Amino acid sequence: MKTNYFLLLIGLLLVGCNKTTETEKSTKSLATKKENLNAESGFITQQISNLEFQVKAFKIGSEKVSDEELKKYLLENLPKLEEMLKEYKTVVNVSSGENLSDENQRELYKLSIADNNGFDNVFILYYKDFLKKTIHENSSQILDNETYDSLKNRYGNILYEQKLYFDVLK
Repeated sequence: MKTNYFLLLIGLLLVGCNKTTETEKSTKSLATKKENLNAESGFITQQISNLEFQVKAFKIGSEKVSDEELKKYLLENLPKLEEMLKEYKTVVNVSSGENLSDENQRELYKLSIADNNGFDNVFILYYKDFLKKTIHENSSQILDNETYDSLKNRYGNILYEQKLYFDVLK
């Protein structure tokens, strides 16, 4: 009899020690939410940087490209990118200053100093590489915030549309 009570007492002690308290549960969920928000805000910042790169690359391209069809495409799609950039900045409450990453600044510099002779091929090559990288980043990210996710999906559609166009070129 004493052994049964002793085993019951040890069993209750073990079960009681394994339960997490309410404060531990709430702290864990808050920490997870903060980590998700930090990851989402970092991703959104990168998206803004990518959009700023695209807007500036399209402006440089529309000035330097010699192929009239490509120039027309760049000028027609520039407003879409500017509008998407404006929406991202509005949702995230980012100032209108530059938010380009170092990598995107280097790529823009390369485009801006590229020789006008054969610029079309250089532009297409750099832009295809940018699209490949950005589409991969965009598709691999899962966002919990519905507003961010909606923007990400619309931006992804623009990227895929551009990829289809640039894949057909030279």
